[in-house]
Amino acid sequence: MDELLTSEEQYRSITKHLPRFTREQEADLIQRARTGDSAAREELIFSCLNYVGFIANWCTRFVYHDDYLDLVGIGNLVIVENLDKALAKDNPCGYLRKIVKCTVITYCLTHASLVTRPVKSEPTYTVSFDTPVYANTLSQEPVVVSEKADYTLLYQALERLPQAYREVLARYYGLYDKPVESLYAHSRSTNKNVKGTVAYNTKDRALRRLRILLTTQEKRTLLHAQTQKKASTLS
Repeated sequence: MDELLTSEEQYRSITKHLPRFTREQEADLIQRARTGDSAAREELIFSCLNYVGFIANWCTRFVYHDDYLDLVGIGNLVIVENLDKALAKDNPCGYLRKIVKCTVITYCLTHASLVTRPVKSEPTYTVSFDTPVYANTLSQEPVVVSEKADYTLLYQALERLPQAYREVLARYYGLYDKPVESLYAHSRSTNKNVKGTVAYNTKDRALRRLRILLTTQEKRTLLHAQTQKKASTLS
């Protein structure tokens, strides 16, 4: 009795016999396809099928209601649909492989469950299936304006830091109304360090010093509050 093959094994039994082209052969196929050679266009499509199988195999773990061949079909279709667009790119085969990967992954994200949802959609919560929930029926909750946080202790601790420590924290976190700047850019602008590691190390040391200062200030504040409370009680 013949052994039954899985869907992946069936697909791989076909694609494993497809030729693998060198860079020179691939460049020749691209040139011929751009001139309208139908055989070269077909060979370019075939050259991407192994990659489609790899992506489908990698993505099947994310979908529970779709077969391996469903993902393969999606990948193969997007290659055929975008071949002309790919031929206008500098690297047509690279473009086709990229669009296959993006399309299959996007499909998995939107079809991971039986309920299909659009890309980047926010989940809608409801407490009853009898209550219709649409964009025009959602209740608008009143906006509660929170009190502005008091950063006095933070800035007092910052003023006790060395200038280099204070400067890197101010630029990285946008303190003192300064524009936010990456540690890499700050390191290159101040020390011309190619790897940009100076600012990273300075930030870590500055944060450790700042935590110590804030902890000390917090203990002093609590002690002062307890002393005031005892004094008011005695009086």
